[in-house]
Amino acid sequence: MRSAYSWLLRSFLAAFLILISVQILILGAGIVPVLESYSRSQIRHLDELAQRILINPAEISAENPQHSGPFFVFSADRELVYSNRGRGRTIPESDYRPVRYDGQVIGYYYAGEIRFLDTRSNRLFLASLGILLAFSMFASLGIAVLAAVRTAREIAGPVSVLRRDIQQLRGLKAPEIRDFPVRELSEISVSLNRVGTILAGEEEYKQQWMQNIAHDLRTPLSGLRGQLEGMRDGVLEAGPERYQRTLKELERLEAMIASVCELSRIENLKELQIEAISGENFCRETYRTFETRLAEAGSSLTCSAKIPWFYADGNLIRRAVENILGNALAYAGPGASIIMEITTGDQDETVLKISNDGPHIPEDQLEKIFQRFYRGEYSRSTPGTGLGLNISREIVQRHGGCISAENLKSRGVAFTITLPKPQSQ
Repeated sequence: MRSAYSWLLRSFLAAFLILISVQILILGAGIVPVLESYSRSQIRHLDELAQRILINPAEISAENPQHSGPFFVFSADRELVYSNRGRGRTIPESDYRPVRYDGQVIGYYYAGEIRFLDTRSNRLFLASLGILLAFSMFASLGIAVLAAVRTAREIAGPVSVLRRDIQQLRGLKAPEIRDFPVRELSEISVSLNRVGTILAGEEEYKQQWMQNIAHDLRTPLSGLRGQLEGMRDGVLEAGPERYQRTLKELERLEAMIASVCELSRIENLKELQIEAISGENFCRETYRTFETRLAEAGSSLTCSAKIPWFYADGNLIRRAVENILGNALAYAGPGASIIMEITTGDQDETVLKISNDGPHIPEDQLEKIFQRFYRGEYSRSTPGTGLGLNISREIVQRHGGCISAENLKSRGVAFTITLPKPQSQ
């Protein structure tokens, strides 16, 4: 396998040689028609000159026609009429050119140096031009070699460095940002640094996720084990209350496993089932889903749709909204007021805003609450798996949208889901 330096150098030189070859072909193809045109022009001039001499012989001395080479004019009977080089007795008749007038041959002529190369000065000119072109090509080749070597080094060197940086990514390390003479290579270095940073963060997040899921699964399992062992050993009374506690631990474990499976299914979903969803029906169905829980908590839910339709995967977007509303009921406290609005944004996107009048979320946790298994200080006393908001974010991102949370001015938190309008709509 060739190195980048060798490949670039050979490529530059090959491109230069091809360019020179094309230029030589073009030059050669252009010279031949020029020389042929010169010869045709000379013959046409000599034909006219010989014709004038044969028609008006008396004007020969007065005009003194000029031709650089030998020029002889003969009558139809091969008698010499005009000559600028003596009698011309050694000229073979096979070299005579006929002179016609009104379709009749009125005589003949012989002329030397008709073609461009028949003249010594012209031959010297072309030879000098060829030497100049050859010198120019060799000089250009030398310059091209130097330029190719310099360019190959400027590119091959950074490429080798970038190759080592890419290998660092295998160890999930972010390579340093490098400044190269070539702007595009510097941009690649910046991109590699970003990718390395993201990979390192993802690996750290993955390790933390594994630790969280192991911890959160171990806790209910340990509780179940303790309850069962206590009842087995007679330390704990196996009564209805004990069974109820054990059942709650099982339900918590079951909910966590179900959430993990749901999250995995969403992440591996190949295609969304986008459909037109009635805003009014969406609000009505959402209220019915939470009607019982609202009554138990003494809370209220106000839903309003300011657009007739929006487009999304119905099942998934309902799940995302239900997770947010469930969190609002759990953390806003009894008697909370929850408002959900469905509107259109400035870019014709669909905006679902869910706000409550519960306590604020600490500012440093507004982004973290969407991470897997993250449970802030405000949620330690409430049941949950720590996956609900993460599932909502995954669903929204699969739609190509975004989700965010912000504290309202006086009291309360607002969650905003933004869904882009499908291109086909």
